[in-house]
Amino acid sequence: MATTTPALVLDLIRTAGPVSRVELAQRAGLTAATITNIVRDLLAGGLVRETGRRPGAIGSPRRLLELAADAWYAVGVQLSRSTTTTVVTDFTGRQLAGTRSPGVGDGPPQVTLTALAAHVEHLLTATAVPRERVLGLGLVTHGPQDRERGMVLTSQPTRAWQRFPLTTTLAGLLALPVLLENDATAAAVGEQWTGSLDVDTFGVVWVGGGIGGGVVLGAESFGGPTANPVEIGHVPLDPAGAVCGCGNRGCAEVTAGPAAVVARAMADRRVRTRLRLSGRLDDTLSDFEKLVVASGQGDGAAADLLRASAERLADAVVTLMNLFDLDTVVLSGPALVTAGPLYAEAATRAAERGALARLLRPVRVLVSPDAGTAAAVGGALVVLRSPLVHAEPVVAARQKVLPMNT
Repeated sequence: MATTTPALVLDLIRTAGPVSRVELAQRAGLTAATITNIVRDLLAGGLVRETGRRPGAIGSPRRLLELAADAWYAVGVQLSRSTTTTVVTDFTGRQLAGTRSPGVGDGPPQVTLTALAAHVEHLLTATAVPRERVLGLGLVTHGPQDRERGMVLTSQPTRAWQRFPLTTTLAGLLALPVLLENDATAAAVGEQWTGSLDVDTFGVVWVGGGIGGGVVLGAESFGGPTANPVEIGHVPLDPAGAVCGCGNRGCAEVTAGPAAVVARAMADRRVRTRLRLSGRLDDTLSDFEKLVVASGQGDGAAADLLRASAERLADAVVTLMNLFDLDTVVLSGPALVTAGPLYAEAATRAAERGALARLLRPVRVLVSPDAGTAAAVGGALVVLRSPLVHAEPVVAARQKVLPMNT
């Protein structure tokens, strides 16, 4: 979906600020008069501040603009079976606080969300964020999703979660708007607005308990209301492979994902005993991390398992690059905090061999510098970049709490 004009200007200030009105007009492709009107409204709403001047080539110095970091705050929560990552960010997307706690496990949705709401309230209190300036919460989960109704459409982690009203339940517990987003798409948003990328078109392959994909095209997230547009984890790679939960056979997720790697390790008694693997679904990421650490310490069996997984994931990366004509893909997700370089090396070799974009320009596969938190931060940014920022009741509430010197 196209970004509205005020949101576009806020995005430009978020990434390029401090920036002048002239520079905004040039970057946005808008007239000076249009920028002047938009900026006037943003200043009046307390979303933007003037912060000094920069000498221009001609005429008087240009007044610079930056986002008002304390205009709004948001919470991002990345929820999975194995882990829950929660962050609080200011209006610029800067992370103020973050925690990592146990995941959903087999817990029922109502109980889990009630505990999550209590944790969010505790984190907001600990960070001394004014409650009235918290715009909302971005809830990030696996797909497939029905984003408009705020629910996941599969029976993961248990059947009780399928079509459970996640966003309305959590919104009621917190008295805050809650938006649902796919984990890989949220990670892409996080990389786009708070990362160090120098391009506005790229892909993300997200590896947590499963595998997901996200794409940003010309600074716009590719997606729709169901938030399931780039399910690269469910692209079949091996016709003779295991049956995936989605119904296909040999998907990337069941051939290259952490759960598949751990399952193969558990099948070798010597490996599971030596590394003290539990094999429990809730421990998938911790078991996977044990294999990564062991591989780095010279364990040949662990290294072989990871190498095979990395080569299969590399096939998924090349598929994503060829589907969208991408020259840049970022690997992200909690499974790649330590293992990222190994997987990026395999994917880079595959891209240089099979990505069609290589025929025109250099291709690259990068590891997110914030692989463990990118999706949670992206969830907060989904809220901060949403129409909620410009909703009349929200703006009115913001103006009531503006400091006198803003």
